[in-house]
Amino acid sequence: MEHSLEEKLKAIKMYNRGVPPTRIAKILGFSRNVIVVWCELFKNEGIVGLQRLPYNCRYNFEEKCQIVCEIEKNHVPLHVVSAKYHVSRSTLHCWVSVVRRKGYDALKEVKYGRKYGKNHGIKHTPMGRPKKKEPMTELEKLQRENELLRAENAYLKKLRALMTEKASFSPKSKH
Repeated sequence: MEHSLEEKLKAIKMYNRGVPPTRIAKILGFSRNVIVVWCELFKNEGIVGLQRLPYNCRYNFEEKCQIVCEIEKNHVPLHVVSAKYHVSRSTLHCWVSVVRRKGYDALKEVKYGRKYGKNHGIKHTPMGRPKKKEPMTELEKLQRENELLRAENAYLKKLRALMTEKASFSPKSKH
């Protein structure tokens, strides 16, 4: 969700008056993390930092290592690093998690965008139009129709049984 400059400045003004980010988030309906990053961007770059879209950068392996090292070894908070390098907190969290699990070399494999297929352990396929099926033979059409009629028949039998059961439980009117 894109926020206007006015919204960002309103949050920063509240923060500068001493209102905690959690309270600002509740009042304005924004994420606390977003507000903290805006404040950090404003502190570092002024209004210019708030005006541009900060998260459109691509980083090479060495830059990723430097950024993660700053978080891990220097214990710099994610919101500070996010504002400094213009990397989203979720991306930073991903990089740090990968390094903790597999080491720095694993940052070479971290890709941007959606992950699909067996290489990423995800079992779904990309969205798109399903492939067209081969035309059915006359026998296959008849078999399919037979299956549908059997299912419809079973459904109607079950419905009749439920209606009969319901009628037997309903209270009889007294006259």
